[in-house]
Amino acid sequence: MSTLRIIEDLQVDPVANATATAFDPIQQALAVGYSNGTIRLFTQHTASTRLHTNGTSAITHIRFITGYAALVCIDHVGLLRVFDLETLEFCFDYQVPIAPTCISSFAGTSWVLVGTEGGRVYFVDCVNGYKSDYSIGCLAKPVAPVAAVATHPLETEKILIAYANGAVVVCDLGKASVSERAMTVGKYSYESPLELASSSGVWILDAGWSPAGDKIAVSYSNGVIAVFASNGGTLNPMIARTIQCPDIQTPENIQAATNMAPKLSCLGTIRWCTHGETDRSFLVVTSGSTTKLQNYIHILSTNGKNADVKCSQDIVLESSFELPASLLSISTVTSSSPWRNGNDGVVELAALVGQRTLVRKLHILPDLRICSSSLPGELEWCIVPVAQQFAVEGTLSTVLNKALLCSATADSAVPASSNKAVLQLYCCVDDANTLSLWCTVDQRLCRCDGVSLNLDTLFRMVGAEGQITSIHFCALSGLLAMGMDSGETFLCLLTTDPWESLAQQYTSTNQLRKLALQYYNMRPQQPQRPSTQGNRPHSTQVDSPSQQHLGLQRHRSASLHDGGFIKRKSKRLSSSFGMLFRRGSSASGHIRENSKRQDDAGNAALPRDTDIDSMAWKQQLDKLTLEMTPMVYGLQFDPQQQQLLSGHTQLEDADTSCLSMDMSKQKDGSLQLFVLPFMLARFVCCSVVKVVAGEHGLVAIAYSNGTLVVVDAINQKVVLADNINMPPKADSASVSDIFGTIDGIPVAITAMAFAFVGSSQQMSLLVGTSCGHVYQYSDFTKPPRLVGTAPASPIIYLTLETADELDKNQLLVVGTMESVTLYHLYSPEPVATFQPSSDVQLLSMRAVHLKSGWHGIAAIVGNNQLVMLCLPGLTVDSSLKLPSNVERLLHASDACINDSGQIQILGSGGRLMKLHVTGAATEPADSSMQHRCYDDSLKPPPQPVRKGITSWLLGKATDPAADIDAFLGSHHRDLLARGGTRPGTRLHTNVLQPETEELPSLSKRSRQDSKLGEIDKSLDMGEIAETKELLERRGQQLEDVSQAMDQLSLQSEGFLKKIRAYNAEQEKKSKRRFGLF
Repeated sequence: MSTLRIIEDLQVDPVANATATAFDPIQQALAVGYSNGTIRLFTQHTASTRLHTNGTSAITHIRFITGYAALVCIDHVGLLRVFDLETLEFCFDYQVPIAPTCISSFAGTSWVLVGTEGGRVYFVDCVNGYKSDYSIGCLAKPVAPVAAVATHPLETEKILIAYANGAVVVCDLGKASVSERAMTVGKYSYESPLELASSSGVWILDAGWSPAGDKIAVSYSNGVIAVFASNGGTLNPMIARTIQCPDIQTPENIQAATNMAPKLSCLGTIRWCTHGETDRSFLVVTSGSTTKLQNYIHILSTNGKNADVKCSQDIVLESSFELPASLLSISTVTSSSPWRNGNDGVVELAALVGQRTLVRKLHILPDLRICSSSLPGELEWCIVPVAQQFAVEGTLSTVLNKALLCSATADSAVPASSNKAVLQLYCCVDDANTLSLWCTVDQRLCRCDGVSLNLDTLFRMVGAEGQITSIHFCALSGLLAMGMDSGETFLCLLTTDPWESLAQQYTSTNQLRKLALQYYNMRPQQPQRPSTQGNRPHSTQVDSPSQQHLGLQRHRSASLHDGGFIKRKSKRLSSSFGMLFRRGSSASGHIRENSKRQDDAGNAALPRDTDIDSMAWKQQLDKLTLEMTPMVYGLQFDPQQQQLLSGHTQLEDADTSCLSMDMSKQKDGSLQLFVLPFMLARFVCCSVVKVVAGEHGLVAIAYSNGTLVVVDAINQKVVLADNINMPPKADSASVSDIFGTIDGIPVAITAMAFAFVGSSQQMSLLVGTSCGHVYQYSDFTKPPRLVGTAPASPIIYLTLETADELDKNQLLVVGTMESVTLYHLYSPEPVATFQPSSDVQLLSMRAVHLKSGWHGIAAIVGNNQLVMLCLPGLTVDSSLKLPSNVERLLHASDACINDSGQIQILGSGGRLMKLHVTGAATEPADSSMQHRCYDDSLKPPPQPVRKGITSWLLGKATDPAADIDAFLGSHHRDLLARGGTRPGTRLHTNVLQPETEELPSLSKRSRQDSKLGEIDKSLDMGEIAETKELLERRGQQLEDVSQAMDQLSLQSEGFLKKIRAYNAEQEKKSKRRFGLF
């Protein structure tokens, strides 16, 4: 019985908006929450993982619990969830009574603080499952939402609470047992100048401590930054400034501040940080025209390491960075220290940008300038969704594999020194019309850094028009071919030297643009071909030129047509890429050698209107190649053009007039890869439907009218020109003839493949047509011959395979949407045939060689099945069900399969799913959820010296965690009473204390618990648990009633003030009436 299984590796949904981010410097993990309720973790040492949230509401807040394998998040409906990072499982949840607005944590403890719209601050222990009955009510009047809450970086007992209405409060939890007034040690409301006031009022948007904890920075909605000195807790205003104006506390400066630019008129997030490399303190401030249109990030230095700010001149604007779209939020990315609220040792910022919100990382240089930084591959994929993908054919050479591995691990997602290999390689074209190279390394999606080509720029330089219709990349040689619906074909090379001379003759870009005018004026008339499909809507691969030009039809992936036709023991030119183009190599005479070879099986007549005259065909070929070779132009670009082609349109701090010629070296000294366009084939303006690049510099181009052209990229000439719909014309053959109008419905070329045929390993070109015929061009000086016939259906896949190592006879695999057929080469009778049920079609197929030794054909069927067919009988070894959520992708998608069983499915909007077929029974069913992302060996650095809470229970303590637990945990609600687990329970149950252990307490709740413990043991334990749950619920209800009473009290006070003011006004009016005034 077969053990083949499908393993789901990755899902990427660019449509889902990123809504929250958090970073753990110890694990070097970035957590991203999305609008669909999912959370993904990105680390350096593992592939991305996702958490089982089981929710659909958008994630609004995320926080790592430092020192614990725990992560807490809050969604849009106010549900707080805790997850175990070791098992990636959900632990417990808590419904926050009032809508949350912000979150913070006590350093060194497992307690988090949650600020709400009602002004109340709640405390939750995210490891032990406690919700403290103690909470801080709104300390601002009238009641206002909490804009920011932050714990002191060095003193555990102090908390900063900033309310939206302008009140800034410093609380001391050590005095909370005395009274609320005693706990409030500092309070201040900044009154903005009238010149900077607005009709809607001035609101606080964010606030935070300085690195030393002696100052507080606050951002306001009118563009003002205020700095307060916290001396012993009391707040004294020091500085009031804007981004442009350093001081607005004098009348003349206030007048200057009123003329601020709209982009600076409203501030947002503010963070007071220290740099991870220089330990220099600085402020990070966001700004924009409104609170929702924040698209600028400013860096202001704050006088050295300790932020010794004494006057407005100590805060200096260092740099500003404009984002391409509006900013939702930012979070800091620190180098090593998790303490001081995560603002110590900051090196990067994680920003959520755009209407379709994406994650972008911004690097902060030592001189406090901002530049873009690299992202993990999945997040990079979401920035500009991919519209088309084309799988790479063949096996990567050793040199190319190493170079691609270095470029793919440039973001440190995978250590470059690790013993990894590129499992899968793709050429992708995104919505911005940029070609990029993506690969899979250790089941991780990676973008090859720097390997990109701006197609719009390339087309403008040479005067090309139209869209890409086909791309093919030969992995062994690094040769890439791109065909367009305008009839042009670009040849590119993946190389480390962008200035390498590859063509024999070059044509300037100015000359090419002039020639383009003449080229497009000679556009032939394309006949409108009626559909020949009957009731089979997906039975052909060729679309009309009008459809291709307008982009109305998605072109199927190139993996449908290519295959593993490179025989492993074949005679290749070279094992390293780039050597293909060395002058004088044996490949230069490859075409001449082919002319001397004789076919063993003779020629078969091509089924045209008349039999093909070999002599006439040869004479036509000689005339056509002589006429068409000058239409193959060499391309060469100067340094500035090369920078534009590679996508580097904005060079920061670089002189573009004198670009460095040594672009092949990266910062770490490794080689940099480039996609170098070096040749353009421009014959007649007829749409290209298929291109195939071979190992020896041969590129086959198929046009919509059945014309086939083969270009020798080494010698820059045409070696084959033929039209499968026309008889040869010996005397009057011309380019206009083979590209001219065809009477009737032309036979289209739907599949092509280069293959090594026979014991002599002769390079041949296999061509499949829309009528089901397969032709072989074994010698480009003789007519083609018929080698196979499918049952009247367009061919979508061709390859040559051997059944096993002992049987060296080659088998021709012919795939259509209705069947897979196997032929012995040169034999018209099929060896075996596989046909799915009549109501489904084959969408994609590929010959695969699994690590387990299994060899056969993998085919994706339209009913969400992956069928594994054994060779040579094409018997069904396994029929594997694809994941249920892949159904929406398959109907309008590109499904690529490579020869090692890696599957990549691309859906609309750039949705991506990666799978692979394995024969190992021990491999987990979903590797994307089984990666261990928490490393126990990574420990946080020692905490800075902190002052503990002077607890009214235990007195002065040195351990902040014990102090907080004693104060907040002395009276609490057990969130695990209804079920749930603590983070780490599944793996470390032996080191955890029993959950029934109680902390010393004098509260009424603890006395009730102790009474429950004295109940007769003969009572049912279920009744005891039920009674305790009722008591917990009653306690929560009493707390809610207390909050409602507080709000009613505040409303009553406001109403009483209005009544008193009204009475006083009426009394004055009556006195005026009687002439008393």
